[in-house]
Amino acid sequence: MRRLRLLTLGLMLAALTVPAHANDCLAPGDWWQLGAVTPASRVLSRAADQDVVLIGERHDQMADHRFELNTLAGLAAHRDDMVIGLEMLPRRAQPVLDAWVNGELSEDELLRQSRWDDVWGFEAAMYLPIFHFARMNRIPLVALNIAPELRRRLADEGFDAVPAAERHGIAPPATPSPAYRRRLRAVYDAHPLEQPFATFLRAQLAWDTAMADALARASAGGKLAVGLMGRGHMQYSDGVAHQLDKRGVHRQMTLLPVPADTCRPQAPGLADALYLLEASPAPTAGFMEQLDTG
Repeated sequence: MRRLRLLTLGLMLAALTVPAHANDCLAPGDWWQLGAVTPASRVLSRAADQDVVLIGERHDQMADHRFELNTLAGLAAHRDDMVIGLEMLPRRAQPVLDAWVNGELSEDELLRQSRWDDVWGFEAAMYLPIFHFARMNRIPLVALNIAPELRRRLADEGFDAVPAAERHGIAPPATPSPAYRRRLRAVYDAHPLEQPFATFLRAQLAWDTAMADALARASAGGKLAVGLMGRGHMQYSDGVAHQLDKRGVHRQMTLLPVPADTCRPQAPGLADALYLLEASPAPTAGFMEQLDTG
């Protein structure tokens, strides 16, 4: 009887961990959380218990978008009150997203009316499975971004100079962390611009703050708001995550796919949980994509 109890206890403990791989290295498909391989069910269950989940992506990598779709499906299985926020589109596209989820638009109409090629430009085919997933499950889509002209105005003039009604009522950004400033400074120094660094920083803060504002509003009433965005906007619990925290949204979690090209993740604190992807070629990124990937 005692042997049976010990065997049962051993099976219970084994169920709480994932066995190490033969070579003791992470493999594609592993979740890495708190310094250990963690079952997907535990990661997604914890994420589904938040108010906001931020999922980072490399915009031009199909594997990242497949990860997003897979993760959205897992979260939706836990929550019936989920909304999906998109960095890709500005607020003026919200009526188009509503019509799409309601089944009123074709793919061509969605892309044309949202002005996808003008406001985003990355290949729509990589994102359409996510759009169809939302429509099939009647999950609301939320446009997180602001128009480029408003972002430039906020960067040039500052939040206080732009009336609230003309900035969608978005409150001014919280002071960024020193580490965030250092990362942006490194990007700025690597890509000399005519604008001073202070203007560049305000532009990025406007971008982060707009998305944080939209996600905070979307999560009101107990909903789970899942934001899809470039990884530079959420990694190291900075950017959007930082702005959410300063707005009182503390129940949040960051998820990030990373190539499985090393034995162990080498960047502590990069996200609350990492998902290991098959190694893929480095993206041929433009300036803004390099900013997003940090």
